[in-house]
Amino acid sequence: MSHNFKPGDLALVISGGYLGETAELVRFVMPGELIVSPTTGKVYEFRPAAGVGGWLCKFRCMHAVKHEKNLMPLRGDFTPEQQKAKEVDHVHLV
Repeated sequence: MSHNFKPGDLALVISGGYLGETAELVRFVMPGELIVSPTTGKVYEFRPAAGVGGWLCKFRCMHAVKHEKNLMPLRGDFTPEQQKAKEVDHVHLV
């Protein structure tokens, strides 16, 4: 699954920690890469069990790495079909 994310994009967390939160994507992180926490300055090694990279995300005043499969983009035309149908309900026919 590829959403073609880029740094600065906003995403909704749809699984795992921070579920339901909006995140700003900072940069993509590869397995084994060292990450300096923008919040605390501590250095962490990204060692995902799945062996795939993830996005360093900013949540209000915290940062975490999330796998792309757990993020839904908040850009473009992603309006659910129910919302589109609701908009049609507001059309008045004469």
